[in-house]
Amino acid sequence: MGITQEQKEFFETFGYLVLPGLVKEEIGWIIDEFEAVFRDRGTVHDGTQRSCIVPFIDQRERFCKLLDQPQIVNLITSLIGEDFNYLGGDGNFYTGDTRWHSDGFHTIGKYLKVAFYLDPVTRDSGALRVIPGSHRIDLRDNWDARKARESLALWGIEQSQVPAIALESQPGDVVAFNHNLMHAAFGGSKWRRMFTINACAHAETAEELKELENFIAGSARFWVDHAHSEIMRETASPQRMRFLQQVIEHEGHLPALAAKARAEMAEPARG
Repeated sequence: MGITQEQKEFFETFGYLVLPGLVKEEIGWIIDEFEAVFRDRGTVHDGTQRSCIVPFIDQRERFCKLLDQPQIVNLITSLIGEDFNYLGGDGNFYTGDTRWHSDGFHTIGKYLKVAFYLDPVTRDSGALRVIPGSHRIDLRDNWDARKARESLALWGIEQSQVPAIALESQPGDVVAFNHNLMHAAFGGSKWRRMFTINACAHAETAEELKELENFIAGSARFWVDHAHSEIMRETASPQRMRFLQQVIEHEGHLPALAAKARAEMAEPARG
């Protein structure tokens, strides 16, 4: 079952959507898989800084099957169309605040993040805060809300005081938002667990393909040679492969960029 037309309109207007309890029945094994990825990688989070693994659900076969879950597939296809591109995602232990930002800014194509919070989060304990409507391309250069990171200099208030909606959630809820949307989090603990699935609409034009290639290039900072893991691809059903194929065909530039990043960076990026 997909989302309603009203939900689609809400997402288009405000740039985000909250789906309470969308994976509530699966949350037990999802948390187990999250912990297993960090354990398998030998990544121990000590609370001093964000710990991040990219790509994330790709690391274990059962986790990959989130891309086969009807409720996840229907959510993504309802918001950005059939035959979407799966772009990987990150798994995180967050520490402290996350300042205002957007995940790049796309004037071409539709780019979506689906976020899974594995601990209860409220406004003042690390819930995602968003500035509704800040994803809109026509407002990018005309609305100073996108300068929220400069709130103290511009408006005399701390970033945590910027007017925003807090998307409080419980494990099993899912939050989807446009990559352009301004978002932040404040007051969270040093052990917040969260992971994402990134996707974009299937590219149809030369400009959309170039934007896709630019996004893929950004993965180089995580020292990865491919947007997806071998596990993700080797275990893919025919339906899942539809979501991987265009990325596979347009990631040929990534290995060289990743090699350059390894030579220039002390460690992979943490976000």
